Amino acid sequence: MDYHSPPKPDTTAAEPARWDSSEHDTNPDYVYQENKRDYKHSGPGIASFVIALLTLVCYAIIFVYVGAQAASLMNENKMLIAGSAETIMYLGLSMLILVAVNVIGAVTGIIGLTLRRRRKVFAVIGTIVNAAFLLLFMLLLSVVLVNAGAS
Repeated sequence: MDYHSPPKPDTTAAEPARWDSSEHDTNPDYVYQENKRDYKHSGPGIASFVIALLTLVCYAIIFVYVGAQAASLMNENKMLIAGSAETIMYLGLSMLILVAVNVIGAVTGIIGLTLRRRRKVFAVIGTIVNAAFLLLFMLLLSVVLVNAGAS
């Protein structure tokens, strides 16, 4: 009598895939793909965001200070007092410094956007806020220049 053992079932299709390191070492075509959640935040993006928040706070302080000083800058005839020129100069100088800081923040935000394998959330927010401040400053400057030309 010819006795043959029953055929073994094909276990490769029935077994779940196992993560065996020796299996991946032999396959040179295997490339590890990083998950987006593993990326770090970009340093320039964080710097741009911090600069945007810092300038936002400084602009708020400046406008509150100007509002508080507005009554003391004008006399009863709605004319500027001669001694208020120093306050106006400091206001203009601080605005120019903040605009320069916004330019630096926008540039660092753009640098943060160009980095590969980094999260870009802070870079996007920082770039948008700094650019918005720059656009508002240009709008304010154009309104002042148009009104100065009309007088």
